[in-house]
Amino acid sequence: MSEQVAAPMPSKTRYVLIVTVEGLGTNLVGCYGGAIGPTKNLDSFACRSIVFDQFWADTLRPIDVLESMWTGKHFVSRSNDQAEECNTLLDRAMLITDSIEIVEESTRGEFGSVLLIDAQADESDEDAPTQITRLFEAALGQWATQLEDFPILWIHSRGLNGDWDAPYEYRCVMCDEGDPEPPFGTAPGQLTITDETDPDEVFGLACAMGAQAMAFDDAWSMIEEILGELGIADECLQVLAGVQGYPIGEHGSVGHGVGALYAETLHLPLVVRPGDQLDVGVRVPFIVQPNSIWHTIVGWLGDLNEAVHSDAMCTDLVSEIEALPAELWPIKNQMAYSCCEGQVHVAVPAWSCRWSTGEASDGTETQRVELFATPDDRWQQNEVSQRAIAIVEELAERRDAWLRCCLEEEPVEWTPLSSELTHPIR
Repeated sequence: MSEQVAAPMPSKTRYVLIVTVEGLGTNLVGCYGGAIGPTKNLDSFACRSIVFDQFWADTLRPIDVLESMWTGKHFVSRSNDQAEECNTLLDRAMLITDSIEIVEESTRGEFGSVLLIDAQADESDEDAPTQITRLFEAALGQWATQLEDFPILWIHSRGLNGDWDAPYEYRCVMCDEGDPEPPFGTAPGQLTITDETDPDEVFGLACAMGAQAMAFDDAWSMIEEILGELGIADECLQVLAGVQGYPIGEHGSVGHGVGALYAETLHLPLVVRPGDQLDVGVRVPFIVQPNSIWHTIVGWLGDLNEAVHSDAMCTDLVSEIEALPAELWPIKNQMAYSCCEGQVHVAVPAWSCRWSTGEASDGTETQRVELFATPDDRWQQNEVSQRAIAIVEELAERRDAWLRCCLEEEPVEWTPLSSELTHPIR
């Protein structure tokens, strides 16, 4: 890769490198407690970065989550007209992706440059690099030749929604003696789990998922090397963000067939390295959503104004706020609101609640409510709504008030969360 990189240059400006990945949930990254496969390079990156423990997608479709990042507006508050309001930030950005869907559905005119990379390898070549490696090589090589024109590089990967092409031996890393062999094949794993489903089949797909995370981790190792060769590592804001988690059977499915708003699809990794500003990494417990990423990028590039600063993920203050009690968090960071196709999910420090509508056998509409205690019930398996009715009611009130405020139907004077919503049950 080094032969594609331009000579080091003295840096008089700041740069931004954002990598977003479909299917990358917290269950696949070691620094978030994921134990499916080792991710030593990502964990090393996190050691000198800001790790946001509570980053929640605002919806499910990758393009909609990306639009929140690109516009700085929550999915709910964006109308089509608002989404098309071009901001000058993306004029200086290059978007490089292996997803034709993202290229076709995104508002292409906002980016200074959009490039679709065919990163699929020849199946007959067993030694071919993985798709994510080919994407990184192409994107970083292209950026190296156009740094002066585009200080921002946005790499978007199909991730687990693309080919599962990690080396087969990576799938075997998770297996102990006597375990069944993981499956072969590169198609993304999809499975609806029933009482007859063989647990070994789910285990095999989990091994294949872990292998993809390991392949992504391998590719990540080239980023620091290339930034060093370009001479911009100290002035480059690096952002790694999941766009959509990949269920591995937590609520009856592997993959996105069900499309349900649970933690395995909504709770995502977000790791931000602000150049050379941190000697030791910090973890931030604040709740943040995709629209906050845009404000942080704007602030890093020096375009900060008072309105933007009020909604930025404060990279300069994280060491001071790391241990702040939840009831003292900024109000905007106390709740996450997510919605998609008749579902709403609300997360607060001590609880997460999901409302979903459906149709009964007689054709009438039904509503289901599910409540989970966090962080102990990380995988949202123990539903307790009937044992904490008052909590559900309080969350519903905040849900409705947030929606009214977001849609600007009426002003809402927010109050800090009650102790019942901020302190986990022990």
